[in-house]
Amino acid sequence: MSRFVRIIMWVLLWGALFVAIAYFLPKTLVVERSADIQAPVKTVYAQLIDLHRWDNWSPWKRMGENMRVEYINHGVGAGGGYILRNETKESSVASIEIIEANAYSEVTVSLDFMERGEALSSFLLAEKNGGTTVNWALTYDVGNNPFARWMGLLMKKSMATDFDNGLVKLKALCQVIEKENEPVILLDEVPEMNYAGIRETVPFIEVSREMSEMYSEISKFLAQKEIEMAGMPFSMYHLMDEEYIDFECGIPIEAANEGNRTVKVAVFPATTCACLDFYGDYGNLQEGHIAVQKWVEAHGFNLASAPMEIYLTDPQQEPDPAKWITRICYPVEQ
Repeated sequence: MSRFVRIIMWVLLWGALFVAIAYFLPKTLVVERSADIQAPVKTVYAQLIDLHRWDNWSPWKRMGENMRVEYINHGVGAGGGYILRNETKESSVASIEIIEANAYSEVTVSLDFMERGEALSSFLLAEKNGGTTVNWALTYDVGNNPFARWMGLLMKKSMATDFDNGLVKLKALCQVIEKENEPVILLDEVPEMNYAGIRETVPFIEVSREMSEMYSEISKFLAQKEIEMAGMPFSMYHLMDEEYIDFECGIPIEAANEGNRTVKVAVFPATTCACLDFYGDYGNLQEGHIAVQKWVEAHGFNLASAPMEIYLTDPQQEPDPAKWITRICYPVEQ
């Protein structure tokens, strides 16, 4: 047997072994990492559920000057996603879609790396000592290609390193948000409610006085009708110009009732809103409104109806204005 033939036989043998061993290697690649973050669950969840925020921490962020992100369904919440495109080659590089979102506990995303395959990635959140434990897992089917099976061994180590780096960045980001008291804005649903309310158009300089009188009148109406409050007071801002504001004050009630000449009883429909819990004196609420307005614009939403303020803290029970919480809600079109 010639030397050349022996070499060919050895190559074939090693090739057969390479293929045979490959089929004993895992078909499914699983990577899992976790981290403890000294920030509330809500803050961490907001970074995961909003793909606009991923550039700040994710290893799957856009890379290179020629990469462009095209957002799907505004890139936020279940059904939100993005496509990463190479503008030079005019082709898609990867896509991400949020396929499941359980508020403050779990986010699952589908990843499509085009010719490199597809994967599922999940984030599980749990409160721990005032902070958050994040468990990040990815499941990737490498298929039946023997080369892909071998490459999976290298990919697992590489992706584990990416996950560790991503969690370090996510931790730093969330802790800065808490330290700097930066706004945390989320899409949320304000549920349907019956309410008793009064709507007026008044000069800006008289808003505070008018609000006090309107809530007093509504409270008197509820007492006369023996109607119980079913939630915290709120206000809606319908129209405004340089001098006047058309706004409405309301108090949720359990069931529909008949109003009077001053107080109307109506139904507020379930509405998806961009929401911010603002901490501080009512005189500073404009800061919160500006933050939400910028968020709505950046995500490409259109305003669906009047913005709301829901006053979650009763000043008579909590005298410190720094602890007052006002939920600012901007209804958006889906």
